[in-house]
Amino acid sequence: MARPKQIWCGDVIRPNGRVVKYRLTRDLQHALNSDSRGRNEMQNALIVIPLAPYLRVEKSKSVDDRKKLQRTSQPPFGIGLVRRIYRLSSGQARHFQVTRSQFIGHQYWTVRPFKSCNAYLRHDYSWLSQKQIAADITYWQNQLFKRNTRQSWFWRWVSNCRIRHQLKRIKRETYLKEKKTWLM
Repeated sequence: MARPKQIWCGDVIRPNGRVVKYRLTRDLQHALNSDSRGRNEMQNALIVIPLAPYLRVEKSKSVDDRKKLQRTSQPPFGIGLVRRIYRLSSGQARHFQVTRSQFIGHQYWTVRPFKSCNAYLRHDYSWLSQKQIAADITYWQNQLFKRNTRQSWFWRWVSNCRIRHQLKRIKRETYLKEKKTWLM
């Protein structure tokens, strides 16, 4: 299958206020290419994003090993607000982190109760990621009705610890691969 020349990307605002560029998943790429109304749906949507890079792991032949590796290689996840979406060449977009497929359009998350938004977005992530997602949904919904809202200091601290842990694991894996390559 040929790779698309233009890839859908988005500027996503994290709860800490930082704008990060993400590449949208393949199923969202397909949906945006086939439905022009979907582009309007993505503006100001809440979307699940990785807060740190994925840990690249070697593929295993055993199904149990693959499931275990998939669980341990997952970064922490949170919720971001899509500011805008646009297309870039695949060469430029390949350097961006990839979002997850779960998102809720602006017209839904602004009027639906927290419980229904959280039930949809938390999906099957780890317990800590589910709690982070719930805290982020609360933050974004509070933005609508309150002034000067801030991200929960506790969940910001937990996320930062989890991000640091993931980055150390990536650094350690890279070091081990390099060590295997260069040691005699």
